[in-house]
Amino acid sequence: MKSAFALSQLALATSLAFAAPALFAQTVAPVAKPVTPPAAVKPAVPSPAPAVKPAIPAPLAATPAAAAPGTTPAVPGALPVDPNAPVVPPPPPPPPLSDIIFTNGDVITLDDKRPSAQAVAIKGSKILAVGKTKDILARWNSEGTEVVDLAGKTLVPGFIDAWGQMSRLGLFSVAAQLQSPPLGPVTDTNGLLRQLREWSKGELAQRFGWIIGVGYDDSRLREQRAPSRNDLDSVYRDKPVIIIHQSGRQLVANGKALELAGINRDSIDPPGGRISRWPGSKEPDGLLEGSAAVALIGALPQLGKDDRQAMIQQGQSLYLKNGYTTAVEARATPEDFALYTQAADLGTLKLDVALYADLASSAASLKGHKSIGPKYYKSHLRLAGVSFSLDGSADERSAWLTQPYQFPPAGKRSGFTSYQAVSDEVVGDLLGRAYANGWQVAVQANGDAAIEQFINGIRAAAGKYPGKDRRPLLVGAQMIRDDQLDALKELGIGVSLAPQRLTLGLASLQDDALGKERTARFIPAASAQRHGVPVLLNADNALIEPAPFGVLAAAIKRPVGEDQQLTPLDALKALTLLPARQIGEEKIKGSIAAGKLADLTVLSANPLKTPADKLGDIRVIGTLKEGVTVFGSNEGGVPITR
Repeated sequence: MKSAFALSQLALATSLAFAAPALFAQTVAPVAKPVTPPAAVKPAVPSPAPAVKPAIPAPLAATPAAAAPGTTPAVPGALPVDPNAPVVPPPPPPPPLSDIIFTNGDVITLDDKRPSAQAVAIKGSKILAVGKTKDILARWNSEGTEVVDLAGKTLVPGFIDAWGQMSRLGLFSVAAQLQSPPLGPVTDTNGLLRQLREWSKGELAQRFGWIIGVGYDDSRLREQRAPSRNDLDSVYRDKPVIIIHQSGRQLVANGKALELAGINRDSIDPPGGRISRWPGSKEPDGLLEGSAAVALIGALPQLGKDDRQAMIQQGQSLYLKNGYTTAVEARATPEDFALYTQAADLGTLKLDVALYADLASSAASLKGHKSIGPKYYKSHLRLAGVSFSLDGSADERSAWLTQPYQFPPAGKRSGFTSYQAVSDEVVGDLLGRAYANGWQVAVQANGDAAIEQFINGIRAAAGKYPGKDRRPLLVGAQMIRDDQLDALKELGIGVSLAPQRLTLGLASLQDDALGKERTARFIPAASAQRHGVPVLLNADNALIEPAPFGVLAAAIKRPVGEDQQLTPLDALKALTLLPARQIGEEKIKGSIAAGKLADLTVLSANPLKTPADKLGDIRVIGTLKEGVTVFGSNEGGVPITR
């Protein structure tokens, strides 16, 4: 009898791997509560001279007569002094007018009212004033203020992730690395297996009890095929072995992993997933796609909570060192939410994390959830909305298209367009559920057929459940058409793009998947912008570090399709201000303006003045979250942690 295996979730691996002014300065009222001054730092600019004491009133200004030796001189009109009275200590100094003032650098505010500035004053967790150096120092510098000399460095708003998985980066950074050039050394199946065997000797493999590799791409292997269960069995037969595709949408498992998951010849494909079989047989060959891969992950041995928390912290460290002050955990399971809640309760989250729950797996637990979508964080954590995925990537020929790929993958017939992973009924149900509950929704879709399915679902849900601006998000949009961009504008949908995918997949796109003409329009950022669609940028999920300058460089300098390039300013806004608007936080984040949170990043150079081919040389000197230094390099230019 056929049996559908359980769609249970492994908290860590699922979330990790699947996707997945005015006048001279703007001012706000200074915070009233006293702030403990930071360690002494020599001011870059001398503090203003103390105020002149008021003149003595005329009747008391006369010089008193000389007092007799050994007596206290009398002051006309003053009461006698009791020599035995206790000494009253002087009152404490008033709190500083500002805690930190940044000067002597480039300040890119991304605020249209004041695009640039010379100085920024911070009080507590917020930006107090932005303006010219002399005006800021004259108004806000006082005893206890830390004046930071940027020495020509650049201050920008903290970067905001539009789409990612922070804990996945933690795992990816410590798992076996299976990337092909230019990201890694793996060029064929034998090289991939060598990487797995080497990693299996390490301490992490012994603790995990299973072997995991990440980032393989069969389109870049010499064999032009995914490794099979037999290949992975040659690494280990008695331990589960899995390798996760760089897209995060598919994996290959060895026989032990399939056995633990209960996947066999009688298993049926789950909704939104596929179990690949040996040709002419029902026996699984090890390749699992979509929800089938998610289901297998849920059957693997679980890591302890300490290990899973360590992955979150590792991912957080990568974000902070790259200048991010807000991260996204996309397609999070209920177990992920529990882990992040624990991290928040322990006080270990140093940046804001917006969770987007995986709607397919979390629907039951989200029903009636009161905290989803609030505009506030609890200990740097909030449940921002829901998400799911519809297809893969065009360079892997797994994006669902309306027009055939130039050449089909091995074993596929001509006219191949990939396939529909999720039925229209399921998509309609998921989006209807999100709109009925007023949840913001983010959906990953790359092929124009999958995008059409998404648009139709959003239009139906919005018609059935009209309401306020929910700001839905389309992630990927690699092959979106102009008529679909018009539909996105009509429905108020933003797009988040990963421009690095063009460079990473260029050879496969031009030679196999799309051909030169369609490749030139791949990820059409400028077209989306011209159609009035908000354009956000995110790092490619094949990379193990969210490097913002790689994203900027890929957006403003394309190897083909120059008409789809963004200007440096628009690209920088797509990493800061526009993601803040997408998650409904533009009033407190995304630009440097009075009253907003002091989420700031100090850079070694100005990205708006740096050639695209030199952007990778820019370094993050320091990251401030709400006025507190959460990352600092040894190059200086950031204040002491308060």
